[in-house]
Amino acid sequence: MERLVRERRKAGIMADGTTRFWVGASTLGALGSAATGVRSLDVDTEGRAVLGDPVEVGENPMFLAISPANGVLAIAHELTDGRVSTWTLEGDGLAAFGRAGSASGDPCHVAFDESGELAFAANYSGGRLTVHHIAPDASGDAVLEAEFAGTGPDRARQESSHPHQAVLDSARDRLLVPDLGADRVRVVGLAALPESLGHDPAADIVIHAGAGPRHLVVSGDLAVTANELDRTASVVDLAEGRELGWFPIGPETPPRGLGCSAIRLTRGGIVLVGDRDADALRGLRLDRDAATLELVATVPTGGRHPRDLELTRDERFALIADQGSDSIAIVALDGEGVPVEVVGTVSTPAPACLARVP
Repeated sequence: MERLVRERRKAGIMADGTTRFWVGASTLGALGSAATGVRSLDVDTEGRAVLGDPVEVGENPMFLAISPANGVLAIAHELTDGRVSTWTLEGDGLAAFGRAGSASGDPCHVAFDESGELAFAANYSGGRLTVHHIAPDASGDAVLEAEFAGTGPDRARQESSHPHQAVLDSARDRLLVPDLGADRVRVVGLAALPESLGHDPAADIVIHAGAGPRHLVVSGDLAVTANELDRTASVVDLAEGRELGWFPIGPETPPRGLGCSAIRLTRGGIVLVGDRDADALRGLRLDRDAATLELVATVPTGGRHPRDLELTRDERFALIADQGSDSIAIVALDGEGVPVEVVGTVSTPAPACLARVP
């Protein structure tokens, strides 16, 4: 019994149903206070939180992902000479798994394949998707890459391709890569891995001009994108490869040029979107049959610049990383996943990412 408890705690699954997260953060101090590393964060079924001590993992560990297959933690170090590093979870600490390797310019997101043997990094300034082999003591250097090109009507933000996320579309054996700079969701085939990546620009999904798709969630044959630049969310038909429509996330808020950030989908069909113009969490109901979104809730987080969000395993709470105010808001959700109210706040320097332990 004691061994089982230890193993569950190591995996982030506490006996009382507590959910463990790892918090990525900025160490540069450009927005929020400079952090000194990443931290564990445990949230119980009543929304009470316990924050761990910082663990040093290298400069600017802005985005974290954990493989469900093997429990390896991958970190995108968002730097001009970007890097990807990998770690194993050791209770409240981390141990190096592979050697940190080069990516491209400003990697801002990383995701695993189903095996946990490959990681994909979206490189915002590099205009590339890079592929990294994940193995003990292996170099984290990119082994493959897909380079994208394109622009959009916003000359200040869409002067070139800006991949912002990589999402595994398992049903179609491919990756979906929202490209903020080109108003596209890039479609990258995985059938030829590990020898090559398959990217045919003709297969990319076109999003309306000036949208700036940042992140997306997949729901069967549909996807929903959070569009940073025009404060909308688009419903996309993945089978047909086309945008079906787009909907404002909150037209009552004057734009400040920050727009949408992260997006999640609850089991009850509620799309949660971070709104950095309103410093709020938005809830939109997805009608799959009509392919529409309806705004049903807005909850101010009490902080500034909600960059990322994630759900507890039981979906009773959403956590929002407010990077600009050095805080994480804990928001109660109803049975569908509609945001209700902030029930707690955790203070931590410049939180930028919330990675839930599977």
